[in-house]
Amino acid sequence: MLSIIIPIYNESKNLPIQLTFLDRQADLHPIEIILSNSIDTTDNSAEISKSYKNVQFYDSFTKGRAKQMNFGASMAKGDILMFLHCDVQLPEDFYEQVTLAVKEGYKMGFFAYRFDRSTFMLNLNSYFTKNDSLFAGAGDQCQFFEANTFEELGGFDEDYCIMEDFEIMDRVRKQKIPFKIIQSRATVSARKYDHSTWLEVNLINGYVFLLYKLGIKPLKLRKIYKGFLREGV
Repeated sequence: MLSIIIPIYNESKNLPIQLTFLDRQADLHPIEIILSNSIDTTDNSAEISKSYKNVQFYDSFTKGRAKQMNFGASMAKGDILMFLHCDVQLPEDFYEQVTLAVKEGYKMGFFAYRFDRSTFMLNLNSYFTKNDSLFAGAGDQCQFFEANTFEELGGFDEDYCIMEDFEIMDRVRKQKIPFKIIQSRATVSARKYDHSTWLEVNLINGYVFLLYKLGIKPLKLRKIYKGFLREGV
């Protein structure tokens, strides 16, 4: 079984699109859909989730993506765990691609992606998600793990309120865990570019990544990121 774990915080706008697609896929494949809800959520996400028969909604009693994803993983029954942002849409063949990757011996993987709107610079960004690089495997690339591998890694480091996906990817690389980049592309929201230019977004992403590599504490990284991009993290 594939367990899809989605950490949510006031995602009532994105949930209907996401859950309609996933609920339909769960009718076709052995998939469970787990929503791990932040204690700070104030919208009607819980009510929306009740409209979908294959969706399990849990209040995680905490906040922060790493904590919510670990909580969701603790509730999961699947032998493959996938961690999905609510505004990232998977390709139609995601189930086949993920299960094939695991059958091929990969213990972990993630998706190349495109943005939900097309500009030259956004297309340039998405082009580089097809291959392995210093930045590959985190952000919006939708990580999946064999459940045993995720458990052996100890899950996401809950000290990281930001960059938790980069941190676990660093451990994957350090331990030489085999991973696959799936070329069937996910579709990522370009909403962070609504209030900041392409250059601003990519400069701050690069700056925060550099500070992360230099060992700056996660709380400070989050403050810097929010300050520059005017976006909740």
